[in-house]
Amino acid sequence: MLEGEKTISFLPSRLNREATVFGGMTVSEFGISAAIGFVMGLLIGLLLWILTDWWLLIPALAMLLCLATVLIGKGIVAALKRGRPEAYLNRKIEQKLDELLMGGKFIRREGAWSIHRQKGNQK
Repeated sequence: MLEGEKTISFLPSRLNREATVFGGMTVSEFGISAAIGFVMGLLIGLLLWILTDWWLLIPALAMLLCLATVLIGKGIVAALKRGRPEAYLNRKIEQKLDELLMGGKFIRREGAWSIHRQKGNQK
């Protein structure tokens, strides 16, 4: 074997990306939108169960709203991700959860960042 045949000269960047599962959503985005719909369906189903005394509304609405939020959410997620880096939406979700839970995991800074060479430190 030649030396060039033993090693791969490049590493495709898509190997490190999270896999797209449905409608441009990754597994984590799909799970978040499904969970939001499921919880909304449970709450609405519980409210209607109290009003109508028909318990089958709870699982039915939970599943229907889970499906609806996934189908509607794929367009919303695609719009939010358009023109942004790969993990932008995941980091934004983590940042919002960190703000809600007051975790202090992220460094926050307001203002512009710049990189300048300084005169006098050059050798």
